[in-house]
Amino acid sequence: MAASTCRECLDKAGSIVSELEALIKCIESKPELPFPRPLPGGLRPFLRSVVKERDALQSWLGQLSDATLSQDSLDKIHKDVMSSAVEIDHAFVHWDMIKKSRDLVAIEQSFAGSSKEERRQKVDEHGASGRQRSALNQLFRAQAKVKVAVVQGGHEWIDIRFVQPARLVRQMTDSGWSWGDYELGDAVSSDEWEDVQLAKQVRKLVAAAKMNRYEYRIPRVRLILPNISSQENNDVRIFLDQIRRMDPMVEILLEFRDGPWLTTPPLALDVAIENLVGDKLASLSQVLNLDNPILVDLISDLTHCKLEPKPWQESSTQAQIIEEQRHGGLMARTLYYVLKNKTLVCTRQAAEHLHEVLRTVGTEAERERGRLLVARDPEDDAVSPAAARKRFAELSCYEFPDDVQFPVKVLWDEYWDEATVQRCVEENRLPRVALDVARSTTMKSAKLSMYMYGWAAKVVTVTSNKEVRGHLRTLIEANRHAEDEVGPSIFRVDVTRNLLSANATPRSSSSAEQ
Repeated sequence: MAASTCRECLDKAGSIVSELEALIKCIESKPELPFPRPLPGGLRPFLRSVVKERDALQSWLGQLSDATLSQDSLDKIHKDVMSSAVEIDHAFVHWDMIKKSRDLVAIEQSFAGSSKEERRQKVDEHGASGRQRSALNQLFRAQAKVKVAVVQGGHEWIDIRFVQPARLVRQMTDSGWSWGDYELGDAVSSDEWEDVQLAKQVRKLVAAAKMNRYEYRIPRVRLILPNISSQENNDVRIFLDQIRRMDPMVEILLEFRDGPWLTTPPLALDVAIENLVGDKLASLSQVLNLDNPILVDLISDLTHCKLEPKPWQESSTQAQIIEEQRHGGLMARTLYYVLKNKTLVCTRQAAEHLHEVLRTVGTEAERERGRLLVARDPEDDAVSPAAARKRFAELSCYEFPDDVQFPVKVLWDEYWDEATVQRCVEENRLPRVALDVARSTTMKSAKLSMYMYGWAAKVVTVTSNKEVRGHLRTLIEANRHAEDEVGPSIFRVDVTRNLLSANATPRSSSSAEQ
């Protein structure tokens, strides 16, 4: 029996390993951006865990063919094989469920399910102090964590619970469930079911989902129950309905053994993998709002010229020049890939700020590229678009593709200040929290216009600023007036470039060495 179980599990493990390796190969070979896309979180550890079980099974299968083994040794191998079989079966189901999803972010990702304030309150209730207080805080933090698969680009979590029907019934009884007293649709007091282990797990998922929004929204939770039927006895179904309706803010989908999610045949592997890999640019709108960092990236000498780092330059500029040397044209290729076939716009204040910066620190070539790419005023039409595109191409070592719009359209009629934001809130073009964001001391005129315009127009703002998304998210979460308030859509390009001339002259010399 142990030998047949070994062979059966080896087949499953081999299937999982080959399919995971195919997914990794597909991700690493995608020619989307100059840098390969990072693998989904937990993918390699998941693969390693399956490989470890596979190798152990192969070893045990070889040992089982040894006729000289004692009964004690056989019993131990049998016990190990059964334990490994459970791990492989769970991994097989886990991977099978993930293959039915799209845009895989993580196979296994941890999320905090409690805030510092909540843990501090629980520690205070225990009257702990010193080291005991720290230990309790770490314990409560670990207890509140959840591990889930993250799919749909981040909008959905998958959690799989292998609880058996008989065990669930026992747990319900132990928790004080009043059998036969309720009908489906009733709201049952949580006193009767909150101590059931499955309910505790879902409560942690709900708390974690509310604390870890994705793009300002609470992720949906898909709870998969491979051993539970939708036709279980009436009380079990009533209990599961309480689980599903645990919190009106969190959508919980229950997937049963006989439901469509589990019974639908899997997709062909190549289709499933393409779905899981997804499209990094799928979230982009047809109109893209460009902020100042991206406009600087588009005209910087570091983007368009082959340079050598100089000792007097800032370390960030030197690092960017070296990056371009190693991956020639990296910034240009990245930008052109993201911006192709899109309508490119920027606000009036963004354009004015760009030219103000260029007058102060831009090289002559950067200033000229800036004038060609972004008009300085509504009457700045001295050069035709075709001639401007041709000249811009002459100022670069790299080809400027025809499928990237040139020049950028400046929205001269869009002027953004606090009064504009107030009016948009009153017109329901912006949520109330936008006014709190606009009043933040960090939202200067140009920055305010960039993100408020994109927010109100419901178009994606493209940036290479590493901090702005997190900063805006923090402001919105700290000031939100309603749970359904959504912030601006921001797409971050992972590389960026400084203007050159701020660091173009050695501190000990009056002449610039180009």
